[in-house]
Amino acid sequence: MAYIDDNNELTAGKGKDPIRELDDELDQLMAELKEMEQAGKTDRADETASVPAEKTPDKKPIIPEQQAQYQPPEPPKKRSKALLIIVIVLIVAALGAGGYFLINNLLNTKVKLTHDAPAETVAFTDSELGEVTVKKVDGAALNTYDINNLKKNDNGYYTYTVDGKVTSEIGIDLAEYQGDVDFNKVKKSGVDYVILRIGGRYYSDEGKLYEDGMFDTYYEQATSAGLKVGAYFFSQANTVEEAAEEAKYVTQKLSGRKLDYPIAFDWETIEDDEARTDGLSGKLITAMAEKFCDTVEGDGYESIVYASTSLMLQSYDFETMKDYEFWLADYREFPNMYYDFAMWQYATDGTVGGVDGAVDLNICFKPY
Repeated sequence: MAYIDDNNELTAGKGKDPIRELDDELDQLMAELKEMEQAGKTDRADETASVPAEKTPDKKPIIPEQQAQYQPPEPPKKRSKALLIIVIVLIVAALGAGGYFLINNLLNTKVKLTHDAPAETVAFTDSELGEVTVKKVDGAALNTYDINNLKKNDNGYYTYTVDGKVTSEIGIDLAEYQGDVDFNKVKKSGVDYVILRIGGRYYSDEGKLYEDGMFDTYYEQATSAGLKVGAYFFSQANTVEEAAEEAKYVTQKLSGRKLDYPIAFDWETIEDDEARTDGLSGKLITAMAEKFCDTVEGDGYESIVYASTSLMLQSYDFETMKDYEFWLADYREFPNMYYDFAMWQYATDGTVGGVDGAVDLNICFKPY
């Protein structure tokens, strides 16, 4: 069998060369044809050569009555046989050449299938994660934010400005442990939106769902104060089915109430304790996020995925997640994130009028 190298050329020492074999066969047949033609000339010369009378062999006399019926034997049709051989050689050669190109094309196809170009990647250094390599995904939005456009206003909240105009909104996220909140003061302090925890799942083996006891109160008071409202669910799902269950829990709890901001899938790893979610693969985490988002969107709400920088880079598959928004948690000066994110949680120790104690601070680069 011929060996075809990467340059689509036949390589010696790896098998028989089909074209060379055809050439050898053709040479052999032509040599035989030449010998046959020489033999034919010799026979004809022998038939016509004069023979001395004394050497003429005895022949049976032909009587006149038999003369008309007598036909000398025909010489062998060597030229017809030669023509047939030439035709056969040409057919074999044509088939051989076609076979070569067929084999060549098949081998080239195999090479293309088994030697696909590796995925294009980009590498950078993260101050916490070290050397990071991420895959470039066609169609995935990239982080194009300019840190020079990020400023803190008079209240100490980040804003993002493009061409001298603020294009961002200021937000906080709240859960029941914040206690009573004066949302009118929150609004006056310059906050534009609040993301409220609607419920969660325990990270113990039972993994029971729970509701946030202050969600309904917060929702009514925040909307009355003129704040935009979104929601998040603290997930500890470890199957796609549980992620769908969580999404349905949220939309049933909302009962058709309006949200201005999305519902966030807040799946997190548990530090310093054993959890039912320990050791889940990035493939499964991605599938759960996709299922949660698709479910809430199917019920008429927008979705977003909350994740730390490490979780976003190391666990989520952006071939799948490129069509979903991210809410990034990163408490450094600015996230060293390759992919795009719509919201950024940049502090957990913020101070906001109307809220006792520390509160999470957020900026939304693409207001909903």
